[in-house]
Amino acid sequence: MLIGLKMSERIRFPDGREVDIHEVIAFLYGLSKSDVEVLHLLMTKGKKLDTDELAGSLHVTKASISKSINNLLYKGLINRDKVVDQTKQKGRPNYVYWVNNEELYGRLIQDLNKLVDTVKKDLQSHVQTIPA
Repeated sequence: MLIGLKMSERIRFPDGREVDIHEVIAFLYGLSKSDVEVLHLLMTKGKKLDTDELAGSLHVTKASISKSINNLLYKGLINRDKVVDQTKQKGRPNYVYWVNNEELYGRLIQDLNKLVDTVKKDLQSHVQTIPA
């Protein structure tokens, strides 16, 4: 389960090399380091956070958070809920962001399996085109 995932979780390759799990996620979805940090924070907090809370926790600007949030939303890796504030009638709506860890885990597994299948097919095709 992803809830207890640490920023230093490593995956070991058969030859002994290791890679951080977050590097794999970044590669799989084309995420920046900032995107991965926001995703990780949302995964580990286990609650809904607004951009102020995210920026404060990561010690970055709200603009930086907004860019990552937009990318993560676009790729379907996080969720967003509109905050209904009866006292606020004008201005931009406020949102909170969160991750359903079980859904994200399922998506990661599904997408990794698709990647493996694609690599297998491409390798098979490549090997068959090389003259013996």
